[in-house]
Amino acid sequence: MMDLRSQLGFYKYYHYNTVNVLIHAVFIPIILYSSLAILSDFKIFNWKGNTWVAVVYSVFYIYLSVPTGLLFSGIFVAMNTAITNGVLTGTKEKWGLFFLGWVCQFIGHFKFEGDKPAVFDNLVQSLVLAPYFILFELLFKLGFYPELYKELDKDVKLMKIRKGQPIEGINK
Repeated sequence: MMDLRSQLGFYKYYHYNTVNVLIHAVFIPIILYSSLAILSDFKIFNWKGNTWVAVVYSVFYIYLSVPTGLLFSGIFVAMNTAITNGVLTGTKEKWGLFFLGWVCQFIGHFKFEGDKPAVFDNLVQSLVLAPYFILFELLFKLGFYPELYKELDKDVKLMKIRKGQPIEGINK
């Protein structure tokens, strides 16, 4: 399904442990920014790769939710402006941050979540949803979308019960 609740629910299922979510909150923005910086070195039909990613992701995020999609579009503009202005230009730095971010993601999953990352089940959906999920996690912490938060929590708990996975000790 292509609605906000099901998309966030897919990703939330793999990110239920508080420590893992915090690791993702730090390193997904780093992965996103370094990815955009890497893609800025390539042009496709006169647009840099980072511009293409920002446009495609923004359109999808706006489709799921106009207010948060527009908010994230602004984040993309800020990131791409920073890249254009020379923040993170060295190839080693770009790739170093990219790999550091991924290593930390896997540590979060295997050590704290105790489960495989979502990318193993759906690569594209995971890569597209990760930044949006982190934005929503922040918005939830700030008190926005309380009903959606409750619905996602209930959905994930039901999915875990159906699969025979423990839910105790996580985001009670």
